[in-house]
Amino acid sequence: MQHTKIVIAQQSHIYFVNTEDIVYCQSDDCYTNIHLVDNNKILLVKSLTKFHKELPQEVFLRVNQSNLINKAFVKTIDRKKKLIELANNNKVPFTISLKDLLVQLF
Repeated sequence: MQHTKIVIAQQSHIYFVNTEDIVYCQSDDCYTNIHLVDNNKILLVKSLTKFHKELPQEVFLRVNQSNLINKAFVKTIDRKKKLIELANNNKVPFTISLKDLLVQLF
């Protein structure tokens, strides 16, 4: 498996992040919170839509207006509550249909 590394520049730091270390991303207006496998977070001054375009499309899935998940970290799907539980135990709501979600995950 080839590792894809992206550069995330902030005012005080420059991060070099392997995309496979990104569990999920969460929109916060013009910012994106990037949640990493080691439970660290990076705040990026870029919209989730723009950041999604920089990521491997076959790995990341937009599950609602505010969240983008790494498919490799999906642990369970709660069909009734419409939540995806990720490997780090965070739960992310999904608004796309369950059928579309399953098709895009696999």
